[in-house]
Amino acid sequence: ELPPRVEVKASEPAGARAVPAAIPDKAPLPPAAPAAGSGAEAAPRGNGRRFDFVFLHERPLSPKGAEMISKITAALKTTAELAPVVNSAPLPDAGIYVVLGSLALRKWFPEIKAAPGMWVKTRGGSDVLVTYSPEYILRFSTVTPAVEQIKKDMWASLKAVAQRASQKR
Repeated sequence: ELPPRVEVKASEPAGARAVPAAIPDKAPLPPAAPAAGSGAEAAPRGNGRRFDFVFLHERPLSPKGAEMISKITAALKTTAELAPVVNSAPLPDAGIYVVLGSLALRKWFPEIKAAPGMWVKTRGGSDVLVTYSPEYILRFSTVTPAVEQIKKDMWASLKAVAQRASQKR
């Protein structure tokens, strides 16, 4: 039996409230060999989790999308080894999952409906943030005030991820 769906009212701005929801946990990754010289993959992080947070996408990012995520991880003072982009199962063990776009939300948590900026929780206690996909943002060739607002909303959400991750350590 699937948990109840979470519906978002159109009158509520994205990120206006956190919506509790039951999201089934996926199997954690098996222990991985550490990257040369980093050791980040093998050692558990905050609360015994392998990663503080991971980005979830529905497919591999384009080179420009990967560049955008690289800039984001650097601005959040982390690395791709500590906050990887995952696009295939199994779901890694993390304290926070950052779902990049609606297609990724459908792939990783199909029973949940949420808008960008919304937080939900897994049954295992992990936080899930839904935000925009870098691929979506990169589609806009002209930067309009609406596109600027999307970027600001995404950045505000991602700063909240870094803040929550530091509080969980």
